[in-house]
Amino acid sequence: MSLRARLRAGSFRSIRWRLVAAFAGVSLLTLVVVGVMFYALLGGYVVDRHQDLLLEQVAEVAEQVEGLGEALPTGVVGSRVVWALLRADLRVLPSGAGIVVFRDGEVVAKAGPVPGRDEYLQRLRSEAAKLGADGPAAGVISSVSGRSGRRSDLLVAAAPVDLFGESGAMAVVMMTREAAFAARTEILRALLIPGVIAIALAILVGWGLGTWMTRPLRRLSASARRMAQGSYDQPVTGSYSGEVQELAASMETMRTEVRRSEDSLRGFVASAAHELRTPLTSIQGFSQALLDGTAATPEQRRRAAAAVYRESTRLRRLVDALLTLSRYDSHEFRPNLSSVAVDVLMAEEAERLVEAGLAEPGRIMVEAAPDTRVTTDGDMLRQVIANLLRNAVEYGGSDPVTARAWLDGRELKLEVANGGEPLAPEDRARIFERFYRGRVGRQTDGFGLGLALVWEICEVLGGSVELVEGGPPTRFRVTLPSEGPSAVKTPGA
Repeated sequence: MSLRARLRAGSFRSIRWRLVAAFAGVSLLTLVVVGVMFYALLGGYVVDRHQDLLLEQVAEVAEQVEGLGEALPTGVVGSRVVWALLRADLRVLPSGAGIVVFRDGEVVAKAGPVPGRDEYLQRLRSEAAKLGADGPAAGVISSVSGRSGRRSDLLVAAAPVDLFGESGAMAVVMMTREAAFAARTEILRALLIPGVIAIALAILVGWGLGTWMTRPLRRLSASARRMAQGSYDQPVTGSYSGEVQELAASMETMRTEVRRSEDSLRGFVASAAHELRTPLTSIQGFSQALLDGTAATPEQRRRAAAAVYRESTRLRRLVDALLTLSRYDSHEFRPNLSSVAVDVLMAEEAERLVEAGLAEPGRIMVEAAPDTRVTTDGDMLRQVIANLLRNAVEYGGSDPVTARAWLDGRELKLEVANGGEPLAPEDRARIFERFYRGRVGRQTDGFGLGLALVWEICEVLGGSVELVEGGPPTRFRVTLPSEGPSAVKTPGA
């Protein structure tokens, strides 16, 4: 992939490249900071070190000149011998250093880069005489013009010397500050190579660390892409470190829940289609009999119309139940809270079942203290009671049905018990699933949505419903908060 393509694709913005850039940037910044500090602090050290070196050398030059001067004649021959001696001493001095011997204001001999202008030499002699008046000493002469005409500070060491048996001469060893700092520049150049190596190592470490960190993320990204494509069969596996393991566990939980939700949705659609097919088939058949004249007699037409009405009513109940479940699933439904008399609701719903001919008089026994009141949604609580009572009447055989309600602290307990054939273990595990009717339920005219609705309503009202262990009889217990909005959970929480 080309550089432009990588930039367009955003690959240089990945964690790996960011780590590489971070490591390289930190290394480069550290190198620059250390170099600047080293360069600034090294200046004073270089000046002091060169002054000490010049002082040592000027004392040695003075001693050597004095030792030779007693045996040498004055004049040209003696000056040449001193010049040769200075040339020899110059070899042990740093590059850029020079040596001058003055006598009576005149230059006897010099070696190294010493300007020949009288103005320069006179100032040098004057400052050196002041510096070495009491013995060998070193110092700095500010802003002296060199050969190029540029003004520069001089590091100077001066020592008095007896030349040719006479006093008053002066040995001077000098060098410019720029020449002294040249060593500092060379040191920095020597540090540049390790710095480049350090940056290269930082880049390699950043690349390796980025690869190590992004490898598990790439695996999780591949798992996320598979789930985005609708494949939830392959689990999110692997051993990861730290927060990445938490992310993997969260993704596995999400995969499991989404797969369960999809399976539930798929089963829901299949069950809904199956339940809709039966009444639609009946409606289609009887309406066709009315249209084509198959139902010829008045009795046949009445029976066909009654069947259409019955099946359409059954279809309407199914659609209403599905819409109610959909409304609760959206988590947008808000309960309309008010003070509700639970004992009155239970008595009314029991009486309705008797009036509808679904239960014999006296079969449903309601046990609730008078004026048992709670703060909740009355319509939703009525639907819970109605569905539990209808479920108990339909599946309880001819045994009596008991409905009890009582307050337990800040909670309302509502329990409905019925006889009939005991529930099988597999039925107990799936009793609140939508469209699940179990072995006994398949023999009745229902949709398997009553208990599912009870479950959803209890969730919305901040409570719960459970199938009490043990029995017979079969007992469903509802637990709801009794003291108003503060006790109700927010839907979708």
